[in-house]
Amino acid sequence: MVRKNMIIVFTLFLLTGCFPSKKILEDVQLVSAVGYDYKSNSQVELNGMVAIPQRGEDVPPISEVFTATTNTSKMARALEQAESPKPFEIGRLDIALYNHRLAENGIYDLVDTLQRDPSLGRDLYMAIVKGSTKTLLKQQYPLSETPSKYLLQLLDQNMNANIPKSNIHDFLYRYYGKGMDPNLPLIEKQGDRIRVIGTALLKDDKMVGQLKLEDSFLLKLLMEPFEKGIYEVKFKNNQFFTIQNLSSKVEYQFKNVKRSPSVDISVKVKGRVSEAPKIPVSNPALIEQLESATEKAMNKRTNKIVKKLQKAKVDTIGLGDLARSRTRGFDFKRWDEQYPDIPINVKVKVEITQAGITE
Repeated sequence: MVRKNMIIVFTLFLLTGCFPSKKILEDVQLVSAVGYDYKSNSQVELNGMVAIPQRGEDVPPISEVFTATTNTSKMARALEQAESPKPFEIGRLDIALYNHRLAENGIYDLVDTLQRDPSLGRDLYMAIVKGSTKTLLKQQYPLSETPSKYLLQLLDQNMNANIPKSNIHDFLYRYYGKGMDPNLPLIEKQGDRIRVIGTALLKDDKMVGQLKLEDSFLLKLLMEPFEKGIYEVKFKNNQFFTIQNLSSKVEYQFKNVKRSPSVDISVKVKGRVSEAPKIPVSNPALIEQLESATEKAMNKRTNKIVKKLQKAKVDTIGLGDLARSRTRGFDFKRWDEQYPDIPINVKVKVEITQAGITE
């Protein structure tokens, strides 16, 4: 028993030499956000945001952006180091931003640099920016201590309610996978606020289109079950009401996949009326009319969204991968050729289970 304990202690002693040396936080610059801006077909501007702690209690950190332009992000990072009194560390990087013009040319090489860094986690957020990432990161925002913290909270709560979930792991999974394409949040700086304005649609690593925020909520319904989000519906006589999603479920049915495929997408939504000015929602008969109006509006928009995806030849929903998982001897090449013209029908069923506090 004594010999066994000695072996364990000796093994642990040897292992201590295998761990990398710890870096003291005061001796490094922790990069919490990076932004890539288009400069030319061969050059990219890299903007790295660091939060510099201040002396004193309850004193928020000051954010500083370091900028360099070069052909590769690794070289840009080296050029940024020339301005910094401390070496950069990106192990706590929260988000990577890509200018929309850059995204139209392709972002894989820049993403690949991040995925190859062993210090980074797989939950790193990514987003496409309408405009300059440098301008967005340099702004001080009253809603949060630093731009990176603001972005992290903004994307997290919107992915729970309004837009499909996405991070670097999801992006790479859809980029490398067959029968699916990536999507990323689309954001924009508006004054002293950052706003999620929709979803960027990508073919491989290139941005080829976008959906506005309201349609992003419906795309999310087509892709994943979730329990949040609000959707506005026009009723009659220019009356409007909003329905809050309490739960949703999506199912897919594929027919005749090998020859002449068609797809039926069934979405079931349970919700409550969260706002309905001048509409007596306590009336059971009227609730049925509200359900019917919501179904009609959602069916119309979701089918238009699907047609838009097909026209752009992007499979954001991942129907090709779903068809493959249910079909023996599936032919991806044939599916890709047929995809833009495949009959895809979406049917949304809405059940209003609550009518708010007035009920």
